[in-house]
Order: sequence, then structure tokens, then C-alpha cells
Amino acid sequence: MKILIKNGKVLVPEGEYFKIADADVSVEDKLIDGIYPHGTEEEGYDRIIDASDRLVMPGLINAHTHAYMSLFRNYADDLDFFDWLGKVQAAEDYLTPEDCYWGTMLSVIEMLKTGTTCFVDMNLSGAQNGAESGPEGACAGAVYDSGIRAYLSRGLVGEADDEGSERRFREFFKDMEIHKDHDRVNFIFGPHAPYSAAQSLLKKTREYAEEYNMGATVHISESRAEMEQIGASYNGKTPVQYVAESGLFEVPTIAAHCVYATEDDMDIFRKYGVSIAVNNKSNMKLGNGFAPVEKFLEKGINICLGTDGSGSNNTQNMFQEMNSAALVYKGSSVKAKCVDAADILRAATTGGAKALGMEGKLGVIKEGAIADIILLDLNVPQFYPRNNIISGLVYAANGSEVRTVMVNGRLVMEEGKLLTIDAEKVYEQCENIAVRVGMHG
Repeated sequence: MKILIKNGKVLVPEGEYFKIADADVSVEDKLIDGIYPHGTEEEGYDRIIDASDRLVMPGLINAHTHAYMSLFRNYADDLDFFDWLGKVQAAEDYLTPEDCYWGTMLSVIEMLKTGTTCFVDMNLSGAQNGAESGPEGACAGAVYDSGIRAYLSRGLVGEADDEGSERRFREFFKDMEIHKDHDRVNFIFGPHAPYSAAQSLLKKTREYAEEYNMGATVHISESRAEMEQIGASYNGKTPVQYVAESGLFEVPTIAAHCVYATEDDMDIFRKYGVSIAVNNKSNMKLGNGFAPVEKFLEKGINICLGTDGSGSNNTQNMFQEMNSAALVYKGSSVKAKCVDAADILRAATTGGAKALGMEGKLGVIKEGAIADIILLDLNVPQFYPRNNIISGLVYAANGSEVRTVMVNGRLVMEEGKLLTIDAEKVYEQCENIAVRVGMHG
């Protein structure tokens, strides 16, 4: 299908950052095949989308979340990190693969409605009975059905040869086989964290990642308690040093959180090209502090942005995440120029793409890029006067401006209407799950 998005303002790359251009965007099948001045001839297109008073921009990339955990929204609030983790894990024991499907679908609704077209996920359930779609397809099935793009990992814990670890690897590889021909449903290895994954498991993960030419994602240095636990157990090592010794960073890695990364840790990140997924709202809510983002940027470490799961953030809204990220790091460093709007917008788009090895393909509007595109309504008070639209995206927008969403060249939301998901059915199913598991009240 050939689609022309015309008469809009377009966020296009300019060096490492962006600029706003008056342009038409041509999409053929899954790719952007041209960007032209306004007035493009409409002949030969199957569909024309009038983007007058719209901003056309790349879909946002949520570089770290647990999509199924939307089921725990507003459930385990106002708790310290390990107390929160214990409460959530106790509830997780009651979840079925079908529950994870509906929880993921709930997150996807919020993501699409607020402009996220791709997310990096760590989940706890694989497909049942070889299901590609539907509730038995679990988290991957929800991605397949909804039309969004995702990089899915199975949370891996314990020793490499534990029965549970081997089962999780088997289920993960089964999901990979089921979806091997689908370019929206992608996979990434996911050892959970240094305090839950032994070095033997980290080493085995690295070996598999090398064999399959894939990357990994892992939680690191998220809390003071983690720093103390790893230091006490491993002769004063930091969690980053613990993971580095396993060799995991020899494959492309997204390290989530990194709130307590030391200078030596940052040098390790830079040496291995590790990308950092910062999760400022989750870190604040759990009382874990603020990642040293200014130092990451100074050292040339790639930064991307994640919401974390709705159990610790309560939303999957990347516009909220951008806004808070642009503010909290200024406040925590007592420096207004610590990060600027362009840094944060880059983290939510091209930074995420780079972390996934998709630089130039995702997170950007340019010829040859994948057509993951969102259209925002500019005719709203938060964009007037139009002094600086890029600043407005970070400091004023809230996600409600997103009107139309395209993933892989396919419209999945148009003028606010979801085209691939029955939202009311999802809401009903998730409410029933919460009641069954006993989370109400």
C-alpha cells in the first residue's frame, strides 16, 4: 500500500538532533520512500492523509518496560524497592499466560494512544500450545495482534543449569521460533538483575546471544540495597563490575536504571558500548534516586528512555517520561543546562533505535527508514505560540495530542480510534484478572 501524508510539519533529522520542516511524507509498504516539499502529486497513492495542523514525527521507543505489569497499576504503591518487589512477585505467582496477554494489551493501548510504536519488554510467560496470537500467545501474542513493534525478553533468574532457568530458555526459544517470520515481534535476551541472576546464567546468556546474533537487557544498579547486597557478596564489586565479569557486555546490551553507576562503571559502559535505559519516574516513585545522566552524556554513553512497568510507574506514557526526565535531572544536579529538550527527545527516539541496533531504521523520519510514524495535533493550547515545537514536545505535550499512529506502514490508530484492539474487552478482562488475583482494595 502506498500512503501520502501531506501538508504537515515534519520532525526530520539534523545532525544528531532534529529540526521542523514543512514537508510531505511518502510511505510504501513498510518503509518511508520519500520526503518532499508540500504540493506532492497525489496520483499513484492508495491513501492520502491530510496532516494540516499536525506534526509528523517518529514513533517513540520505550526502551525498558514490563508490559504485562499494567495489571499491577495502583496496586503496590508507596513502598521501598524490595518491599514493592516482594508484593508484586507474590501477585505474579497467580498470573497465567492469558493474564499476561491481557496485561500486555492494556499497556499497548496506552502506548499507542500516547505515541509509542516500539517497546523493549521483560516478561514472565511464553506462548501456550504454540499459539502465535490470542490469549494463549501471551506477551508475544499481544504484540502480534495489536500491530505494535516490540523486542521481547523473558526474565531469567537463578543458576544456568537450574530446572527453572532451562525451562525459561526453552519457552523463550519456542516464542522465537513461533514468530521467526514476523518483523514486528522481535526478541532480546533478558537476565533479570545481578541480585537474581548468577554469573553462570549471565555467561550462558552471553553464549546464546552470540550464537543467535542478538542483544540483551538487564536491570543494574537500581537501588542502594542492590549496591550493598552485591558489594557484600562479591568482595566490594559493583553490580556493573559483577555483570561485566560474566562477559555479558560483549554482546549489545541495554542496561536499565543505573541509578548508582560509579565513574568506573561508566568507563565500563563506554568501553563496551552499553546503552543506558533511564527510568526516572519509576526510580523516583520507588525512592531509588536519580541516574547520573549528565555524566553519561559527557562520557558519550548512549542514553535511551523507558517507563518501566506500570507497577512502579503507573503509566506507559513516554511524553510524561520525557517531561519528567527533562526536569528531574536538572533539579537533582542543580544545573538547568544538565540536559535539554533535544537530548531527551533524542533519547526517546534515535537513542532507543541505536540501543536496538536499528539506528537509521527506527526513531527517525527519513527515506529508507521503517514507517513507524505518529501524527500529533498542533492545534491545542500547549503548542501555542509555536515558538519552539521541539521544546513543546518535551516541556508542554502530554501525549493526548497523538491522533494517528502507523507501525510498519500500517495504520493502527486513526484520529484517536484504535483500529486493531477492542479496548473495552481488554478493560473488562483486566478488571476480572485483578479481582481474581485479589488486588482490589
